[in-house]
Amino acid sequence: MVIRNARFVPHHRSASAAALLAAAAFVLAGCTVPTAEGVDGRTGENFQVREPSGPALVLDSTDPAELALTASQAFFHASPVAVFASADDDDARSTAAATGAAVTAPVLLTDGGVSDDNLVTELERLGASTVVVIGDEAAVAAAGEATGKADVVRFDPGALSAAAEAAASAGRGGDDDKKRNVTKVEMPTADRLDATKVDGLRAKIPDVADPELLQEILVAVDPKVGQEAAIGTALAAGAVPVTVPGGSVVAGPETAETIRTLQPLGVVGIGQEFGSSDDLGWQVAVATSGTTLPDGALRLFPGRYVSTSYTVPAGSADPAADAAGAVAGAAANGELLGGKPLVTVTTSVRSGAAGEDGDYVDEQPLELLEPAVDAIREAGQLVLLDVAPGNQPLAAKLKEIEPLLAKPGVGLSVHPEFRLAGNGAEAGAVPVAELQAVVDRLAAMATARGLPQIMLEVHQSTAASVVDRAALRVPPQVAVVFTAAGPAEGQATADGVWADVAADLPPRAVLGWSAPSAVPADPTGIMPTEPLLGLVSAS
Repeated sequence: MVIRNARFVPHHRSASAAALLAAAAFVLAGCTVPTAEGVDGRTGENFQVREPSGPALVLDSTDPAELALTASQAFFHASPVAVFASADDDDARSTAAATGAAVTAPVLLTDGGVSDDNLVTELERLGASTVVVIGDEAAVAAAGEATGKADVVRFDPGALSAAAEAAASAGRGGDDDKKRNVTKVEMPTADRLDATKVDGLRAKIPDVADPELLQEILVAVDPKVGQEAAIGTALAAGAVPVTVPGGSVVAGPETAETIRTLQPLGVVGIGQEFGSSDDLGWQVAVATSGTTLPDGALRLFPGRYVSTSYTVPAGSADPAADAAGAVAGAAANGELLGGKPLVTVTTSVRSGAAGEDGDYVDEQPLELLEPAVDAIREAGQLVLLDVAPGNQPLAAKLKEIEPLLAKPGVGLSVHPEFRLAGNGAEAGAVPVAELQAVVDRLAAMATARGLPQIMLEVHQSTAASVVDRAALRVPPQVAVVFTAAGPAEGQATADGVWADVAADLPPRAVLGWSAPSAVPADPTGIMPTEPLLGLVSAS
């Protein structure tokens, strides 16, 4: 038998972050299983749960019946028992979810977006010989053909324990409470059921002798109405639940610390709020890596940053020492303009000559940039690497500076309006696909290396410098900031430029604004307030 890793709490026990962390007394090496199996005590049939492939999986259907079906397919290879409830009955769904967790069986829903034929097909795939229907005789009759050839056992929907009923009643409250809590549900754990009634149910269904459950798999949830069956199936398979408010592992330190301590083999998110499997995969990777931004966070916004420009002096013998002045300047600007200090380090400049590589860009040597970047990071400040555009796509220069971008707290700054014509772009503008390639490259790097969120600043004097900008897809790994540029070096962003750049931003994008060289003692009178500023670019 495979022993559950001691970092994980026993199956079906409530798993708050504190309890999970307290369970981390020691670690057993090598406890991994692709599947876990048991034997039906009466029939000798095989019973298996499935370990989801890959480090992260998201089940994101908004239809409760479809979500329940995909959870059954994701977590179970086979089961002699399945639990049924009507998708239209809130109480029955909740009871069914807790019942599945109690008797180690997947939970499926009728009357929803899944046909009876598809439910029968799922029962046949599972090899389920018995279906437990939650409800009265009318519910059993309504299940009808969806149960196929399986034996049907009815389970009273009033089986929720008195404590669970009281909690549910308190949560439902009056009409005002219903409006506030309409999307929240109680975690459907087995202890919500009356133990005596569960024992009575077990006597009527095939007895699975000591089934082995999933090892070191977490199910991330922010429980919503309609997700009960899917969550119950995950608990039945042995997944340990972790509540993730808003579906963001990286939003708060407690959840990230839980993931880091447990080092799970995989995490399954239930609900659209977790984004794609790649999105959740990055969150798990960065949480387990222990890598953070200078302030200890894993994502950059909400918040405000104030950038200070810096170029390593030509012929510098000590770039790290030279960078100290930029660190001090960034700190002063941050205090004056109300934000966290950030230094924009020039990595390349535009050139009037094509040069050996023909791109009209002169690059700073990496051996000069790296000591300066490290000095700024060691001072606790963020870094943006300013890359000059030439006649190549914006992503063309990323490989050269990737050793710097691979450092936590280092981002990128680009200038599409200075793009030269060539390689699919007109002078002064880039197609959105060219900017998307930069975003996707940074996102892939963050996921592969377990890096916290990476900032990408896009300088614009007009929104048209990124053609079809509103179509840009911004994944959670990257914080994209569109900075409305000043009309000339050292000047603040003009109102017209601000209005143009601020309009029709892509979803998830943040706004930046250029401050004048001579910042007044009280800058609040010249800084825009709507929408909120995420970055102030100061010299």
